[in-house]
Amino acid sequence: MRAFILEEREIFQYWIKKWLIDGGHQAVVFDSTESLVASPLARDIEMISSRLLPDQKHFRQNGSGVRHLVYGENLDAPTIHWCHKNGILGICDLRDSLEDLLEGFQAVALCHVWRSPTVQKKMKEGTNGGVSRLSRRENEVARLLVRGFSVKQVSSSLGTTEGTVKNQRKSVYRKLGIVRATQLASALGLVVPRS
Repeated sequence: MRAFILEEREIFQYWIKKWLIDGGHQAVVFDSTESLVASPLARDIEMISSRLLPDQKHFRQNGSGVRHLVYGENLDAPTIHWCHKNGILGICDLRDSLEDLLEGFQAVALCHVWRSPTVQKKMKEGTNGGVSRLSRRENEVARLLVRGFSVKQVSSSLGTTEGTVKNQRKSVYRKLGIVRATQLASALGLVVPRS
């Protein structure tokens, strides 16, 4: 198995490469997205530090046969959601054990979707627990936004300023682990009919 490692920190480059080579795999290390994308070498797996996540275009261009494992420390909900949405097979938070990372690598090598225990917990919080953490006002703001209200209309409807609504919207997104308005309805567990 040939793995590409996208990591800027030398100590991580050393240990991940050593771990892969000791496991009988080939490993090539890159310290920037540009050098990774420019490489003509064939690859099976890309292990990508969340600190250096490339854009969506990279994932579409590098071929359907390449499997991805994103890892990072204290992965936040928007990063996890982005990875999940973009078809990343493996997501590992390094707060989990080395055995978890190994399990993830093996699962991704077999083309299985895999999430480390900490990532699974964060995803669950983002889809279920996040809604229960919304304040009453945040819930009102979120539901008006889902109905298609603009920030100005929400502020008028609730008798508050647009700045306050924008702050509440930002808080809602953070608590739900989302990054854009199109994700709001599903994060709230609502089905919005298409117009």
